[in-house]
Amino acid sequence: MVAPSLIPKKSGEHVKTDKRDALKLAKLLKSEDLTLIYVPEPEDEAIRDLSLARETAMKDLKDAKYQLKAQQIVLQEFIQTTNERITNGSDSTTNCLTIFINGDTIHC
Repeated sequence: MVAPSLIPKKSGEHVKTDKRDALKLAKLLKSEDLTLIYVPEPEDEAIRDLSLARETAMKDLKDAKYQLKAQQIVLQEFIQTTNERITNGSDSTTNCLTIFINGDTIHC
């Protein structure tokens, strides 16, 4: 099989008929000027599809790991900031949290 884009053409050759095309293809085939292409079998397509699906899944997994890592960093920073507020007693909300966490019955 030959891809139409790989058939050599002369500039200015615009008249197309089946007879002319057949003669032209026969001459090109005889002179071995045609580049043959491979048409994949259904099994080849299935393997290609499976390979692409695996590649996509691996990329999605990597992206999910990056997102999870970013969320972990944000959560750690939030916990650290909250802990610093609680230990320093910088605002009344955190003081209430401290009292509640320590088990005291004082209400704010």
